[in-house]
Amino acid sequence: MKEDQFHIEMEDISKYPLERSFDYSFWEEISFTELNQSVLDKLSDEKLKIFFGVIRNGSAFKLHEYFYRINTD
Repeated sequence: MKEDQFHIEMEDISKYPLERSFDYSFWEEISFTELNQSVLDKLSDEKLKIFFGVIRNGSAFKLHEYFYRINTD
């Protein structure tokens, strides 16, 4: 669980199965740990809040070259 600069907890998506896709045609699994280390650690708190909120609400979110989502299958 990450906290913002005001120590408010952001959405926790670490328990969900995550996927990423380059073009929406093929989705591959990605662990939260891998996503956190490769992408999320480099984002601002504001961008993280948006990312977590969108993903947690069931939509896909594009960061850099990939779309990310929670696997709902």
